[in-house]
Amino acid sequence: MPPWFDEEVATLEQRSRTRRGADRLVVFYGSSSFTLWSGIGDAFPEHEVVNLGFGGSTLADCLEYFDRLVVPLAPKVLVVYAGDNDLDNGASPEAVRATLAAMIERKRETLPAVPMAFVSIKVSPARFRFMHCIAYTNLILERLVAPMPDVTFVDVTRRMIGRGIEPLRCCFSEDPLHMNRQGYRIWTKALTEYLDSIERQVGPLRHDSDGMIAPA
Repeated sequence: MPPWFDEEVATLEQRSRTRRGADRLVVFYGSSSFTLWSGIGDAFPEHEVVNLGFGGSTLADCLEYFDRLVVPLAPKVLVVYAGDNDLDNGASPEAVRATLAAMIERKRETLPAVPMAFVSIKVSPARFRFMHCIAYTNLILERLVAPMPDVTFVDVTRRMIGRGIEPLRCCFSEDPLHMNRQGYRIWTKALTEYLDSIERQVGPLRHDSDGMIAPA
């Protein structure tokens, strides 16, 4: 694994240590699409959110650090985003699928009762050349998790690209790799729908679901 991640991971460990023991944590884990989501807490004000994104990471990196970052928090729900950096680094769609399968297996070994959402790999203007590869990867990842009761594929990509290429550009900042507020609004809507649906399965997730505030 890249050595520079160790320092960032150590910082995340330290920062999240005070959140251990909270019983309604929604953990967002993945690459820079989470790291740069500066308003993620405001996007989900009814939930106790922990952002464990570390920039530039691949899905393989996220698997590597899973036990250090995710497991100690014992979240109520886990939301994962990664995979585009894997493809950009030359990994095949099948390799990304195998990594996600390994992460799900690790999640089941360490956090068997925790539902997990995998956010589909986005198409960014900087990676239009990979559009068909991303579409195929999303297809096989969606098929992988479809029969799994504990994992949900949250498709943000169709929501973003369904309006066409030019509207898609409006979801990204001057840096054509990372999203702006408009892009994150689409993610917020999709993930709010997921959290609302999963709450019916796992019980209260919101701060005020039963008049109590989840401990910080």
